[in-house]
Amino acid sequence: METAARVALRVPVFGWFLKDAIHGAPDAKYYFMANLAVCFIAMIYFFGYPFLIVYALTATAVALVSLIILTASDMFRKGEDKDVAPKPATRGGRTR
Repeated sequence: METAARVALRVPVFGWFLKDAIHGAPDAKYYFMANLAVCFIAMIYFFGYPFLIVYALTATAVALVSLIILTASDMFRKGEDKDVAPKPATRGGRTR
């Protein structure tokens, strides 16, 4: 994740805006969000309906992958004991 953040900060114009939003003035975050909204609206204006379709399909894929990652986190635990169901109690202390 740290590598992705480093790469995002090195993109020429987007990185400058992002770095300013993180380390800049308190209102720079709002300017960054406004810039993203203006860029989104400009992409819709220039590319139209195909851009909306590609954006929606990409957002769907990202949401599905994030749901899989969140729900499968137990499968990727390393070195920890997994939760095991307790053994059923026996009657009278005898086993069959």
